Amino acid sequence: MNIETLQSLFDIFYQRTHIPTIITDKKYNVIFPTTSPFKNMDFLFKSHSITENEELHIINTYQFLFALFTYKENIFIIGPCQLLGASQDEAHSAQSFQHYISCESLDNFRKATYFLYTMLTHKIIDINSIPVHYIREEISSLKTVETLEKNLLSRRYENATQDSYAMELRFLEYIKRGKKDKIDWVLSQMKKTYQVELSDDALESIKIKSISIITLLTRLAISHGVPIDTAFSLSDALIQNMKGILHYNDAIEHIRYASYEFINIMQHDTSNTSSLIHQCIEYINTHIYEKISLQDLQELTSHSAAYISSRFQKELNINFSQYVLKRKIEEASHLLLFTDYTFQEISTLLNFSSQSHFTQKFKEYKGMTPKVFRNQNFQYY
Repeated sequence: MNIETLQSLFDIFYQRTHIPTIITDKKYNVIFPTTSPFKNMDFLFKSHSITENEELHIINTYQFLFALFTYKENIFIIGPCQLLGASQDEAHSAQSFQHYISCESLDNFRKATYFLYTMLTHKIIDINSIPVHYIREEISSLKTVETLEKNLLSRRYENATQDSYAMELRFLEYIKRGKKDKIDWVLSQMKKTYQVELSDDALESIKIKSISIITLLTRLAISHGVPIDTAFSLSDALIQNMKGILHYNDAIEHIRYASYEFINIMQHDTSNTSSLIHQCIEYINTHIYEKISLQDLQELTSHSAAYISSRFQKELNINFSQYVLKRKIEEASHLLLFTDYTFQEISTLLNFSSQSHFTQKFKEYKGMTPKVFRNQNFQYY
C-alpha cells in the first residue's frame, strides 16, 4: 500500500473517529504526516519499547490512549485519544489540541484500532487479547525518601502547603458551624488550593483526597459528641460508595454530600440526645455572644433549671456551664482565625468577665493562649 493510499485511509479514519495516525521508522522518526502537532507527544510512546514485528498493543497513560504495531519495517501509531473519565483540566503538553481528538473508553478505542489494524495488515486477531501497557511513574515504586523529596520540591514550587492548610482549617470550621454555603465555596476553590497531586491520575488523586477529608470529618464528628459507631458507619458507607465514582466532578459532589451528611449528624444526631437538649443547644448557638444562664433556658423550655442541668450532665456528659464555656471557646477560635479582633474585643464580645479570664479558660481548653493560637495559624491567612 503506497503512501497516497495510506494517507487517504488515515484521513477517512480521522474524519470518522477523530483519532490521528502516525507512521515512524524504527527510531521513531516521523515519516507521515510530515507536519503534525501530535509529534510533540512522542515522549509518551517512546518510553515503551516495541519489538520486531510486535502485534497490535495499546498504551494507556491514564490520560491518553495510543495503539502501536510494526508493519513493513515501520511503526504505526494510532492516537492520541483522550481517555474517557480522565480530567479535561489536567495540565499537559497536549492541552492545546485536546479538542481536536476523540474522547473514548478503552473498549471503544480498542475496537477502532482493531478495525484499522485489520484493514491495513489483513490479519485477524482476537480483539479481547490485545495487550494494554500502562506507562506512568508509580509513586509506590519510589523509595520513601525519594517520594518525600519529590513532594517537598513540588510543594515549595507551587507554594501549595500554606494554601491547602488554610483551606483545610476553613473547611473544618465551616463544617463545625454548619455553613453549607461556605462549604460550596471551598469546593469551588479546590483545584486552585490543592496543587500537589497525590496521583498521576486526576480522578484517583481526588478520590485519595476524598478519603482523607472523610477521615478528618469522622474524627471531627466524634470530638463533637457524635457516637463512634454512628460516625464510623457513615464514614464506611461514604468510602464504599466511592468505587462507583468515574468522573472528577462526581468526586467533588461526593465530598459535598459527605460534608452535608456529617453536618447533619453533628447537628441533628438524636440517638442519645433529647429534643429538650436540642432546643437548649440551638438557643446557646444563637445567643453565643450573650450571657447565657440556666434561667434563660428555664424560661425557654418551661422546665426547671435543676432538671435542665441534670439532662445536660446525663446526655452530654458535661454540665451546663462547661458546655457554654466550651462553645464560647470554639467561637473564640473562629474569631482568632478569621477576624482581626483584638483579644480584649473577643473577650468582650463573648461576655467573659475579663481578658485574663478569657485567656485562662482558652488555655485550659486549647492548651495554649489565644496569642499563641493565632500566631501559629495566622501565617496561613
